[in-house]
Amino acid sequence: MNLRFLETFVWVARLKSFSLTAEKLHTTQAAISHRIASLERELGVRLLDRNVRDVTLTPQGVDAFTRAERLVQLAAEFRKRISDTKALQGTVRIGVIESVAYTWLPTFIEQVSQRLPEVALMIDSYTSVEIAEHLRKSVLDLGLLMGPVLAPGVVSQKLCELACVWVASPNLDVPDSALDMEDIAHLRVLSYPRDSQPHATISQLIRDAGGDETRMICAPLGTMIRLALKGAGVAAIPAAAITSELQSGTLRVIKLRQPFPPIPVVAAYLQAEDHLLPALITEIAAEVASEFCRDLPERTHSKHKQILAAN
Repeated sequence: MNLRFLETFVWVARLKSFSLTAEKLHTTQAAISHRIASLERELGVRLLDRNVRDVTLTPQGVDAFTRAERLVQLAAEFRKRISDTKALQGTVRIGVIESVAYTWLPTFIEQVSQRLPEVALMIDSYTSVEIAEHLRKSVLDLGLLMGPVLAPGVVSQKLCELACVWVASPNLDVPDSALDMEDIAHLRVLSYPRDSQPHATISQLIRDAGGDETRMICAPLGTMIRLALKGAGVAAIPAAAITSELQSGTLRVIKLRQPFPPIPVVAAYLQAEDHLLPALITEIAAEVASEFCRDLPERTHSKHKQILAAN
């Protein structure tokens, strides 16, 4: 039985469209129709009902889908385990959020280069919402983002959580004592882009404190850090992204009683029997992220650790 035909059937079942499947598998709609027809002839059953608007599974198709999906997954796992990874070639398009770019991305790139020397990486920074959309449209092969991504054929794997701290420039008049959000309502709050989960969290904290959301400055993480250094406002930032600033004293931790939740990072990739690299690279990302978060306390200034514990 042709595994490519099975994979085609799985994608048609997921996307409910011959044209979208053709786009996803980088082929023509006629080729997709031929593969499905060949598979149905071989099995002697009709798997799909086609009409002008959509494609649906027949009762036999429903039964076949879960089994075909598992076969495709097993084939991918077999190839991943048996293949000589150093001989694998190709280009993988990766989207990353800035919280990753400012923490363990350099180590991740170094590890991929060592283990997959013939693989080229194309890396761009996006918001999590943009990465999820690019994955759905097959613009990206892999995303390192706040997830998971709920879409047909997309696998999500949790990598780590990045602990966040409230910080401000020493030039801002912020007391050293334990504070509530109401105590800093007169200051500007620096926030993540508006379509992100961290932004929604900050907005809720400000609303609960009776503050004015319109005073927030929304920006990517790198810009938030630069603005905080200049004293433009207070911000909740992954501690690992600003270790040097905290150690040098150019930013200091504010002891807010409302701790900011950690930022969860997941890897999400398009699962395909003939494209093993995203799954292999996700394994590398999981190792790097886990080691980074495990070793972070040892790389953090002792005074900073005490402040974190006080929060």
